[in-house]
Amino acid sequence: MEVNERIEELFQSEADAPAVFYEGDTWTWGDLARIHDGLRDALNSAGVAGVEGVGLVLRQRPHCFGAYLSVLAMRRCAVLATPIQPDAAIRKDLEALRPAVLVADAQDWRRAGFREALQATGTLGIELTADRQQPVRVVPGLDRVGLGTHYEPLDDTAVTMLTSGTTGPPKRVPVAYALFARERPTGMRPPDQRGVAISAVPLVSMGGVMGAAAAVWKGRPTALLERFDIWRWAQLVREHKPRQLAAPPAVIRMLLDNRVPREYLASASVFRAASAPLDPATAEEFEAAYGIPVVTAYGATEFLGAVTGFAGDDLSLVKVKRGSVGRALPDNRVRIVDADTGVELPRGEIGLLEADPPQRPTDAPADWIRTNDRARMDQDGFVWIEGRADDVLVRGGFKIPADEVAAALRRHPAVADAAVVGLADARLGQVPAAAVVLRRDAAVSAAELKAWVADRKPGYCVPVAVAFVDALPRNAMFKVLSNEVRALIESAMQAANP
Repeated sequence: MEVNERIEELFQSEADAPAVFYEGDTWTWGDLARIHDGLRDALNSAGVAGVEGVGLVLRQRPHCFGAYLSVLAMRRCAVLATPIQPDAAIRKDLEALRPAVLVADAQDWRRAGFREALQATGTLGIELTADRQQPVRVVPGLDRVGLGTHYEPLDDTAVTMLTSGTTGPPKRVPVAYALFARERPTGMRPPDQRGVAISAVPLVSMGGVMGAAAAVWKGRPTALLERFDIWRWAQLVREHKPRQLAAPPAVIRMLLDNRVPREYLASASVFRAASAPLDPATAEEFEAAYGIPVVTAYGATEFLGAVTGFAGDDLSLVKVKRGSVGRALPDNRVRIVDADTGVELPRGEIGLLEADPPQRPTDAPADWIRTNDRARMDQDGFVWIEGRADDVLVRGGFKIPADEVAAALRRHPAVADAAVVGLADARLGQVPAAAVVLRRDAAVSAAELKAWVADRKPGYCVPVAVAFVDALPRNAMFKVLSNEVRALIESAMQAANP
């Protein structure tokens, strides 16, 4: 069964059933169906051909979620853009993309220069009003597709989205409709007895895209958070009682630091963490506090999901292989290669991770896909991620894996989180510097942390500066933003040495 058929089925046969929970409100499949009808009519009235992609600024809001499903229901290509970027950045992105159509929340159409940029690209503008009865309107002055070239998706592409850079600079990858197809669901429970998909990642991410598809197939409502808040997320878990939790590793640290009561997560039997490294000590601390085993995995947008993890009998090895992201999942292949020669390395040696997944973006190579992640594999095939190749600093000829230094800092009992970046140095080329978040009520000096690292790493790995910050800057997927960390450290250094 095709995903567009499944969405249409929910729009028509379950119109009164809940589709989205949002800030204490419920949107039904019927509410989302009216968004679909409005978008379809607007595109047809403007004469937009069925092969044209539909750009969508995908916010964590019910009407945006409905617009995404509506595009899939029309079997068009949803060209996703993230709203979590400055006005100038999103304008630049859309000016380069040149979509024939752009669907966006009313808030985005009020951004500085937004309409003018889309006028220049000849884009049909459609506003999502958040009104359930009249959810769609054409933006005045942007009521037709202009002349000139526009973004052309590959044939039968369901979604295109930007990668996070695992295999190189971020790029837009296409996901084919064939990868969304499933068997028609049978034996489903009534709508009021189905589980709820609690969104912990942005809809615009691979996890969000695939999570939405999974919810659709199961006929489950999705609980959305406009901005991630650990207490609101925990309250959703307490209310809807999922058996499995899935979120980036940073959420585990947030639960611990905020001392969320154990009973909030009592329904869960496993916590699946992916998208970023998880410190083994944090996993141990979480399991001791909540009695829930933590299972890690490794994947990327370029792989359309996880390629390694703990599945089946491997679940019993989570503690034995603590720190590993598991081994190749069924039908996936992974290997570790030398960065220069591409030759596969012996077990235990660190190199670049390559994967050969069974499903991949339409334009991906047919064989091995190389990542920028440094990794090693043990004799049993379990993989450990050892940082990123582009996070290796070179200090006077000595190579410093920034992630390893940050991990050493996180092992200090007073440190809740840490990130290490390189600062330019006229003599040495680069020197390491750290931004550190302390645990609640903890105290430690920069000199003590430098000494801590010196006891565990070679002298050239010791940060030249340590800046204490309230929180590390992260993107919507909770990945640390190195450039912003560097700016925080440089600002702290200037303040200390005016």
